[in-house]
Amino acid sequence: MKKLSRILPHITIILAGMFIIFWILDILNPTMNFINRRLSNKLLLIFCISAIITSVFAVYYERRQR
Repeated sequence: MKKLSRILPHITIILAGMFIIFWILDILNPTMNFINRRLSNKLLLIFCISAIITSVFAVYYERRQR
């Protein structure tokens, strides 16, 4: 559980950075079609799940410290 809580923030940061870059590239060159590819859809799903789990851990540890 602790190992997962250490890894998830890093995964979330990396995936968020990737999607910001994909978004910028998609605006600059729409023919590359980064946002509508299967890989980016899977990465978006992983990003959303990791963001939710990271948030749950953050709330849990915050309430535990009180």
